[in-house]
Amino acid sequence: MTLVGFKRATIRVLDGQAATAGTNLFVVEGKKGEGATQTADVTGLSSTPIKVFGSNIAYYVANKGVGDVKADLTLLDILEKVNDILLGYKVKDKLTYIGEESEPPYCSLLLESETLAGEKAYFGFLQGQFSRDAVNMKTKKGTQEEPDGDKYEFTSVASDDEDTKGNYVVKYIGKEEETIKKLKQQMKIAE
Repeated sequence: MTLVGFKRATIRVLDGQAATAGTNLFVVEGKKGEGATQTADVTGLSSTPIKVFGSNIAYYVANKGVGDVKADLTLLDILEKVNDILLGYKVKDKLTYIGEESEPPYCSLLLESETLAGEKAYFGFLQGQFSRDAVNMKTKKGTQEEPDGDKYEFTSVASDDEDTKGNYVVKYIGKEEETIKKLKQQMKIAE
């Protein structure tokens, strides 16, 4: 499957509260002043195969489960409020503090693209945390340049919900609204 474009990222903070836009539900989709998606690289979807030897031959390949499931994202102009919430920064009197108390909340993450045939493609990470290791600055030059997006890493862990227990990712390719709704419900994005 070849994917074309990166339309939207929907992020749901898993705080046990009802999904509320702007509080614990954030959509990054290219709305002016609210951020846009640029790239997503999903890795760790399979475990590292290990050859098991017996009788002087490679007898069996152990290759069950997943590896270190992650999504490396580049987001452009994401709101600072959203950045601070996703990274677990403390905000007090309009100042943001990053330190020993910083702890990102668990979130679900839905990435939307499409196939070469034009079908919708959904990749949902059921549970994980965001991290951002660096902030980059560079000098302005004499000519106009395209700004670089900010790099985030989403590290996924296995879901502990009854319907999705032990799974890291839910994927759907297609247009059936009922299936899309079920996927979003499992990710706590929709009721």
